[in-house]
Amino acid sequence: MSIAERSTRSRVDSEQKLINAAAEMLGEVGPRAMSVRGIAERAGVNHGLVHHYFGGKDGLLQAAMTQLVEQHADFVREQSHGSPIPVPLALKEDQSYLRAVVRSVLDDEMELAETELRAGVSVPRTALQHAITQRNMAEADLETKARFSLGMATEMGWAALEPFIFATMDVQGEKEKEAVRAYVRNLQYLFLQNITDSKT
Repeated sequence: MSIAERSTRSRVDSEQKLINAAAEMLGEVGPRAMSVRGIAERAGVNHGLVHHYFGGKDGLLQAAMTQLVEQHADFVREQSHGSPIPVPLALKEDQSYLRAVVRSVLDDEMELAETELRAGVSVPRTALQHAITQRNMAEADLETKARFSLGMATEMGWAALEPFIFATMDVQGEKEKEAVRAYVRNLQYLFLQNITDSKT
């Protein structure tokens, strides 16, 4: 391997370590509480590389969120076997993405939270577009947007708050929890099918 090849490999390795560390920290502490030094320390690289490779903290956070949203889109496609409609309650199994988005919204970092829209991999937007096509609409009307918003809120709320929901509703034991999950999955599936397949 030549010196140039070793240098390129070293750069790629360092970039990926920084992206991975930033992606983890987005979900743990949110973008505002993150520092360049903290990210570099977790990645095990010199903090000067953040500016050198990404132009600063914002560029690194954007790269990290892009990785998270692309991985999330791949995960959803795999779970739904290619269907544009995600499997109900599957978001609970992708906590890295969920927490990064939620913490970005809570930190009022909407540009970061909306990365999936610019990257063209937004799962909710893809599902909405599918419904528009299925219902022969030029664009989504307010009712369709409201219904998909409710479905999205249910999915994200469940994924973030399931333990609290179970505690509040006195759902106890794994058997009862799975029965409630199955019931909620079915309701969510029927709700999504209704707004996707028919115009009311």
